[in-house]
Amino acid sequence: MSSPCGCWYLPAPPKQSQYYQYIPRQYLPLLESEVHSTILSTTSRTVLKQTFKNPSTTDAIKQCTYAFPLYDGVSVVSFTCRVGKKVLRGVVKEKAKAQEMFDKAVAKGETAGLLRQAPEASDMFSTKLGNIPAGESVIVEITYIGELKHHETEGIRFTIPTKIAPRYGPGPDYGTPSGVTAQNHDGIKIIVDINMREGSFIKGVQSPSHPIAVSMGTVSIASSADPTMSKASATLSLGSAALEKDFVLIVQSKDVGTPKAILETHPTIANHRALMATLVPKFSLPTSRPEIVFVADRSGSMAQNIPMLRSAMNVFLKSMPAGVKFNICSFGSNHSFLWDKSQSYTKDTLQQATNHVQTFRADMGGTQTFGAIKATIEGRWSDLPLEVILLTDGDIQSQNHLFDYVNKQVDESKGKIRIFPLGIGSGVSHALIEGLARAGNGFAQAVQDGERLDNSVVRMLRGALTPHITDYTLEVKYGKDDDDFEAIEKVTEGLKVLLSDSVKAKSPELKPKATISLFDNIIDPEKDSIKGLKDSNHYLPKVPSPKLLQAPHKIPSLYAFSRTTVYLLMSPETIQRNPTAVVLRATSEHGLLALEIPIEVLAAPAETIHQLAAKKAIQDLEEGRGWIVDTKNQDGVLVKDVYPSSFDDLVEREAVRLGEKFQIAGKWCSFVAVAANDEDIADKVKGATTNEEMVEDFDMIGKLHLFLEYAEFLLAG
Repeated sequence: MSSPCGCWYLPAPPKQSQYYQYIPRQYLPLLESEVHSTILSTTSRTVLKQTFKNPSTTDAIKQCTYAFPLYDGVSVVSFTCRVGKKVLRGVVKEKAKAQEMFDKAVAKGETAGLLRQAPEASDMFSTKLGNIPAGESVIVEITYIGELKHHETEGIRFTIPTKIAPRYGPGPDYGTPSGVTAQNHDGIKIIVDINMREGSFIKGVQSPSHPIAVSMGTVSIASSADPTMSKASATLSLGSAALEKDFVLIVQSKDVGTPKAILETHPTIANHRALMATLVPKFSLPTSRPEIVFVADRSGSMAQNIPMLRSAMNVFLKSMPAGVKFNICSFGSNHSFLWDKSQSYTKDTLQQATNHVQTFRADMGGTQTFGAIKATIEGRWSDLPLEVILLTDGDIQSQNHLFDYVNKQVDESKGKIRIFPLGIGSGVSHALIEGLARAGNGFAQAVQDGERLDNSVVRMLRGALTPHITDYTLEVKYGKDDDDFEAIEKVTEGLKVLLSDSVKAKSPELKPKATISLFDNIIDPEKDSIKGLKDSNHYLPKVPSPKLLQAPHKIPSLYAFSRTTVYLLMSPETIQRNPTAVVLRATSEHGLLALEIPIEVLAAPAETIHQLAAKKAIQDLEEGRGWIVDTKNQDGVLVKDVYPSSFDDLVEREAVRLGEKFQIAGKWCSFVAVAANDEDIADKVKGATTNEEMVEDFDMIGKLHLFLEYAEFLLAG
């Protein structure tokens, strides 16, 4: 059973009590819950706004916690709290520094806020609010942006998680504890405005999860504008029943898979640019004949999803081509296989597998996904590529442990292992299925109750039968110079850096260092011995970041009807050259693959592509990948081999640098908010575009605010 989002606190124990008492959580009444999303072709910006109130007229609340889910991979770009008349604006800081600032403010009796990502899952966030005055309302507003999933042939899929699903395994509880009921509320209101490029035609808007009202031709913030078929608006307004499962919206529009490359200039970081290249591949290669193992979740949490699991398995089994070897692994607290080794697909083995699927029940206990995946990989045929198709609701805690293992196995197999997770049911952990797909070089899909799963299943099987291609590279073409020469640069080629300590060791021109006295009256050993240690990065070598930072660092395999987006963060040093196109290349046993995409330049400065790019780069680092993993020193030795004891710290430092520079929360960075009159915080947010300013920039005749200025370039790509 999933748990509702809520803002809770622990009340002070009775003063007259002399004994320990169990004090259950108390929830602040939720007065209003509202989501306003804007879809811009294949990206989205969402504002989540919830209003709570301290019900006491006499007692302030020292600290309360607000837990909520977000879709995997989104970038939280704004965090604002209004407590009574006080406005708290969040600024991204390194995690420990943010916690320290929050604690100091609370200790002084000031109202403060802290937003952080849960360490065990990237789709769970929590907010702490300190010193809520008696009777005051609390308005929490969180803004995030993200990419949208491709849906079937001509659609995009937009998801808003509305529940925190319980996760199997040890870890902090972000939901409702046993015996405690969250405060009832009046439901949630969701508005989604859809803006496709001018001239595009929206064929339909539907929700397989909830009943919605759809307005074609206009958006909610410009309902009186002249209608156009490139715009639409969808509204959900229901009671608490609306929160029983994720909200899913599907938009059907022509040419949403057209390749696009867009260049953006940052509004406040001088000469910094970001590029986004996106496409839904359309190419055909002969299918391979791999080993396919279906790993089916039969844990207790799958009780409501067993009929969907059986249906999906039956479609998979009946759709496989002759010549493949296959097996079925069922798992819960333990795991078991239909056969000791995968068997060839024949009429007899198909019948055995079909009969086996009919016995499926949610009767195998907990959700030990790791053991099932590990056993599947260890038991594979070593001379065949392995395709693992995982069917699960994804309720586990130890996600990073699983990702690390899969990363390692995929690397050691030289890409011969792939994993395709299919999320089943209304409480799927998108962080698990998407993260596992990234680690396993496959792609993920999710199917809820009431959705047809045939197309999703067949598309996933086609992906598993696609030949393994792992050498995709991105090249940048630049405009002709004065000599009429057109330059081409391969982005990830030659990732070599000059390390700071290597320079000192090899430079013959450095003067001898002065002798240090062993007895200096000026020195206080108790103080000077810890000088520099307050900065955790003080001892780390300098590793210059690349001028062209690609995210993801390794381009994943491309699959038909699965969107792929690659970003470039272009440092100010690259401003002298003007990129005109990007070229995607790869090799296969059937021939070379290539696609050139011309670059379109945004006329107005913006930061959306920068924020999406930074999030993708940070996500790479958090999941054990990223540019620094493959970077070498001037002698050709990997940085991780030069500094094995401090490499994890180098990765964290780089993620913090990107998070603070582009204001992106993540595993190692948090939003911290103090009162608006705090000069230090005010200076940090000075010049930032607020939601209100965006609305003011909106021309009611039909033009969109700053964020929408690049929408015309995203031709569904």
